[in-house]
Amino acid sequence: MDKGYESRKICKDCGGACCKNSGCSLAPEDMLREMAEWRNEENSGKIPDGGKDVRQPAEMAAADLEKWLQRSDCAIDSFTGAAGLCYYIRMRHKCFTFIGVDAMGECIALTDQGCSLPYERRPRGGRFLEGRADRHCEQHYTREQMEADWGPYQPLLKEIWNRWRDRLEQEGMFDRCEEAYIRYQMEKRQGGKR
Repeated sequence: MDKGYESRKICKDCGGACCKNSGCSLAPEDMLREMAEWRNEENSGKIPDGGKDVRQPAEMAAADLEKWLQRSDCAIDSFTGAAGLCYYIRMRHKCFTFIGVDAMGECIALTDQGCSLPYERRPRGGRFLEGRADRHCEQHYTREQMEADWGPYQPLLKEIWNRWRDRLEQEGMFDRCEEAYIRYQMEKRQGGKR
């Protein structure tokens, strides 16, 4: 794991302004680590898939990734990069689902005490965010790096995105998520605990 930038005091002082704007981006190794731990929990220590190595994108089953996404605190999102649309995985936003059509929102891992994840478990986007006292924080996990890292996973992520995006839209899921998020923000402003 690359060390990154640990800006505990700066982030504590600002209250997580970046985290209130968006969930941080995972790198593929973050996803693979989390999936491996989830699979071990799901399989109670049994070797999944008869010991088949699921670390290569071509060998990873869409159903496996989809199942993990639905149960995790992560979401597929996209941005337009040099090569066109790039799908990637980031932390979910509070009250939202695993398909990230919500452009902005508070990270699900943000608490009143800061990030609920210990530093070594944070996604690369969180570890490589350099906090600055003037609140002009700098993200060192760039879109160019993300595009290169997530390149091999594009067919897999696009397949899941295409299977779920329109379905969730038609079911009104995104509208319900927005409404839940607005209620959450109002309760928070009014001092209610959630």
